[in-house]
Amino acid sequence: MRCNSFLQHTRVLWVTDLKHSHGYFMFTDFFCYIPSRNPKEVQYLIDWYFNMELTMQYNSSVGGWTGFTPAGLITAAKFNADKHDVVQRILERELVCQRKTVISVEPNVSLQTVEDNVLTLECSTLDFYPKHIRLTWFSNGQEVTEGVTFSDVLPNGDWTYQAHTYLTLTPGKQDHISCMVQHASLKEPKIYNYESSKNQTENYIIGGVCALLLGAVFLCGGLIHYKLRRRSFAIKC
Repeated sequence: MRCNSFLQHTRVLWVTDLKHSHGYFMFTDFFCYIPSRNPKEVQYLIDWYFNMELTMQYNSSVGGWTGFTPAGLITAAKFNADKHDVVQRILERELVCQRKTVISVEPNVSLQTVEDNVLTLECSTLDFYPKHIRLTWFSNGQEVTEGVTFSDVLPNGDWTYQAHTYLTLTPGKQDHISCMVQHASLKEPKIYNYESSKNQTENYIIGGVCALLLGAVFLCGGLIHYKLRRRSFAIKC
């Protein structure tokens, strides 16, 4: 899954002073521009209008305010010199843009056997966001803690992460093994069952036998129908 660039837009309007019939008013547009999952590329923009005229703009990529009118130039310089305003805009970018506009991404999960001297299963979760994820092994419905190892949650470099967990199986035991994944993108935990090659072979054999039996039933039914029609024809003759 890949996020297309998008723009989150919020407008705040307030009246500052009414002196004439048309009134003097001021409003601002707040924007969050997110071109990718890289948090460094998120841009926080504020357009400041006075009487429908754009007077100045804040741009987080620029790092301050830019004035476009004589009054805007004065106000922008004043805001840029105010350390409290600078810190406030940095916090707003983090709280408004980075934390509230990122969509959680469901992990891609695979459950497979690792080729090794000892039979080991690998439960891999790829391309998920946010970072926190929980992986749990189960054997016959009971949580397994022995023979379990976990990798670190590794960043992919595009705002997504990957994590892996491994379970070493006891030779000769054919338990019902499953891996449960818990993540913020999931409404409820998802369970992925492991099927050994033996179970897969048994399933193929059972499926083949069922197909043969079903074919035999249709064949017998056809023969009976044919004989009945033939007997009916002989009686009429």
